[in-house]
Amino acid sequence: MRHIIALLCLTLSPMGIAASLQLPDRAETVLVNGKASQQQSSVKLDLSMPDNMQQIAFRYQARYRDNGSQNNFISDVVILRFQASEQNYQLTLPTINSASRANQFNDQPTITLTDNTGKSIVFTQDKLMKSGLQIGRNFAQEIAQYNGSGAIAAIASAKRITSKTTTAAPVAAIVPVAITTEVTASNNTADTQVNKTEDITQAEISRMLDYWYQKANTNTQAEFKAKIN
Repeated sequence: MRHIIALLCLTLSPMGIAASLQLPDRAETVLVNGKASQQQSSVKLDLSMPDNMQQIAFRYQARYRDNGSQNNFISDVVILRFQASEQNYQLTLPTINSASRANQFNDQPTITLTDNTGKSIVFTQDKLMKSGLQIGRNFAQEIAQYNGSGAIAAIASAKRITSKTTTAAPVAAIVPVAITTEVTASNNTADTQVNKTEDITQAEISRMLDYWYQKANTNTQAEFKAKIN
């Protein structure tokens, strides 16, 4: 009798949720709830987390024709965090058919998340950024550092954030640790600061400026434009 009761208790104990996420064509997952993943092309992901909070990191791959030639587009790694229940979710991404639309997606990814009934689901999104060569990235290590930073789409900060927010992520979340350390240490002397700044390419600086500009609200963007003018 005791064994039967114990078995029933084990059966009725909460073992986490059973949810799934339908990915669109050409969306490649690199992380699912902190674990490395490599699935693409209309895949349905099985999701399970004890607190129902899901964190998916993916890249959008597309091909488009520009001036008579075929072009390949691979987006930055997008982080998507949302509260899930026992149902299927659908991720929808915009069509990439030109260089301008590809750049627009990288600057500010447009994502739609819906449930079984087509209702829009509240989510938080961010990007997992790394400067320099993108070959051989350790995404599991990067997302662990990202979550530890308490950034807007981090799992660690999920209980403190209950709705979608446009608050900018901490610098540590989008600027590599090595660069952040160098810039901080360079405050000792002006000469060292100049030398360390030169190590950061103009392309990286431009990317960071674009990122923070998109994170800013309308008033801050207007003030920034006024300063440039």
